[in-house]
Amino acid sequence: MYSEPQHQRRLSNPHALFSSGIYDSQPRSTIPDTVTLCFDQLKNEVQKLVDEDHAHRLHTRNLESDLNVYKNAYARVEEECQRLSRVKFECEKQAAELQGCNEEVLRQNEDLKLQLKGHRITVLIDGDGTIFEDQLIAQGQAGGHTAAKQLSESITQYLTQANGTYQYQIRVYVFLNKRGLADTLGRAGFSAAKARFDDFMMGFNLAAERFIMVDVGSAKEAADAKIKALLEDELKLPQTEKIIFAGCHDNGYATTLRSQITAGFKDRLILLQGYTDMAAGMSDLNLPYFSIPDLFMSKKLVVATSNSIAGPTLAPPILPALPTSQVPGLDPEAPIEFQSPAQQAFEALPFASIGAEISAARSPPASYSSAVQTRAPKPKRAITPELDSSGSTSSSDDDEAIITNVRASLTGARPRRLNPNVPLSKQKPPPCTLFYLSNCKHGADCKYGHDYELTNEHYDEIRVNAKKSPCPSKNKGEMCLWGEDCCYGHHCPLTTKCHFFKQNRCKFIGADMHKEQKVQSTEMM
Repeated sequence: MYSEPQHQRRLSNPHALFSSGIYDSQPRSTIPDTVTLCFDQLKNEVQKLVDEDHAHRLHTRNLESDLNVYKNAYARVEEECQRLSRVKFECEKQAAELQGCNEEVLRQNEDLKLQLKGHRITVLIDGDGTIFEDQLIAQGQAGGHTAAKQLSESITQYLTQANGTYQYQIRVYVFLNKRGLADTLGRAGFSAAKARFDDFMMGFNLAAERFIMVDVGSAKEAADAKIKALLEDELKLPQTEKIIFAGCHDNGYATTLRSQITAGFKDRLILLQGYTDMAAGMSDLNLPYFSIPDLFMSKKLVVATSNSIAGPTLAPPILPALPTSQVPGLDPEAPIEFQSPAQQAFEALPFASIGAEISAARSPPASYSSAVQTRAPKPKRAITPELDSSGSTSSSDDDEAIITNVRASLTGARPRRLNPNVPLSKQKPPPCTLFYLSNCKHGADCKYGHDYELTNEHYDEIRVNAKKSPCPSKNKGEMCLWGEDCCYGHHCPLTTKCHFFKQNRCKFIGADMHKEQKVQSTEMM
């Protein structure tokens, strides 16, 4: 319970002051002073309480005022937060709309770039080895139009399946030896194709603005050089999306394509297969490829000759050379010309060709792709193989001395004897490799000896040295018609130990010509 202070109780009951004895002990004259003092104290205390209450009230009002300020500020902040939330929502909505618009713009930009780019496709065709079907050529201009249309449609169909539907800009370049190809078609029995070949080229060139068939002439490797240069230039263009290469028959292109693959252009290269059999070096590139049925010949052109033989003659009989006037039924002024697949395949070798001018009626090599690029031999001494272990084909004999001795050897009526003190390749003239191992087509005009008395050891020596020179067909990555019976080498004698191969100086450049062979022939042992 609340207890009232004692002095208040006394003040409320003045009689108690007297009854309590407070004033009993004081004189009567001092009592008013004491009362006054008590009232003053009480007054001061009350005033103090009033002041404190006033201060508390003032402080409370200040706090209430501050609280209102904070409440108002908080309300304003809350309103601002709500407004900002609404703004944020609107911004996010606009950002999403802008993102969608940006993606649409980017898509349209990419589409525009693709439209401007036009998907440039370049097609390079070696026409000497990727030969259009004879039925198309025989149709003349109509066949050229048909070939161009079939080529364009087939390429577009392949690219659509591989990359999608776009507006492809196809450029086609065909390089060939027109005269050589036309003549070979005629000798192969396609006389109608030969007669209409010019019209076919015209029809192909008129079929589309970017379709070009070019006659590069009979210069050796002319088509190869132009195709390689154009391949390099097209790959450097950023506009070029794909290059379709139609030269799978020639292993010589493998090195060029591999260098471009190493440079990072593999995804741009596609092979267009002509012949059914692709060159070994080309298949090792692991590039995508496709073929177009009934557009290109699936087999190489093979020209049959009436003088073809079943196989190379490895050891012909030793007969004395007779003047042409003693051979019945022959014109003494007409050169004797022997034609065989062996000499056709080997004529590109230095020692298989001599300086005599070859007539235009000569049968071509078995493979047309090598025939159209074979130059007529120049009137100078060909090189015979040395008999050393390196298989070198150099010789330092004087040309005039050789020619003089050759003419003398061809007019003698009896076999010539070898000089036992001179190596076989240093004889004057050296024995003719093709004459003793196969057939020499040059006859009396040959610069090399056809009338030596040779023993079996000499034949073995010639065979061994012939194996040190590469077979032209195998060196180009093509199939040799003679197989293991070929008198020239299908493999480097030094195989994996050949230091010339490591220096890129070995004559054996065909695929797999330096691999270790499980079975070595007796000539090479």
